[in-house]
Amino acid sequence: MGVGFKIKKLRESRNLTQEQLAIQLDISQSELSKIENGKAKKIDFHLMGKVCAFFNKDFVYFQEKQDPAKILDNFNIDISTEKILDELSRISNEYKKKLNDAE
Repeated sequence: MGVGFKIKKLRESRNLTQEQLAIQLDISQSELSKIENGKAKKIDFHLMGKVCAFFNKDFVYFQEKQDPAKILDNFNIDISTEKILDELSRISNEYKKKLNDAE
């Protein structure tokens, strides 16, 4: 079940129209329609924060069971695997240097 489908089900469970929910989320009704129908390629992280707050749900509720490396693909966040690995390598090297300096 995709993010948009879950949003639609939550909206319908509260008997809200797309227009009513769109106003609450500060987006257009057409943008909400694209999200609910799975036509939006990515959903802004800030918008998902609003959705979570409005429906009192955690981000985890909207995640599909999938490869953990692909979870962020649903959100508009510029984090590549290469950047993550570079940062982990930097942290590891820094830690090793501190260990060597302590000896």
